[in-house]
Amino acid sequence: MPEKSVSVRVTTMDAELEFAIQSSTTGKQLFDQVVKTIGLREIWYFGLQYTDTKGYVTWLKLDKKVVIVNQDLKKESPLQFKFRAKFYPEDVSEEIIQDVTLVRLPFLVVVSPCPLS
Repeated sequence: MPEKSVSVRVTTMDAELEFAIQSSTTGKQLFDQVVKTIGLREIWYFGLQYTDTKGYVTWLKLDKKVVIVNQDLKKESPLQFKFRAKFYPEDVSEEIIQDVTLVRLPFLVVVSPCPLS
């Protein structure tokens, strides 16, 4: 029996990406698909966020299946995720190699709301 397909939308700083993933897809596999699509190699600064059923913004765990997370997600179709900066380098001139990373980090700092507000 074929695996069930799940629709996913990932919002980045400049695009909305839509994917059809299998029910066995892990957070890491989805994240890898996103960074490959946007051409990002310095991936360790970024992650995927979602809003859970209680309204809390939560980071997608890369080792868990996305459909397991689906139980905790707002009931939306497609499933909604946001591509966000998770960590920031201490010394950008020494730690950042790719220009695309330099473009995405400052933008995400400016547009991302404070999680404490």
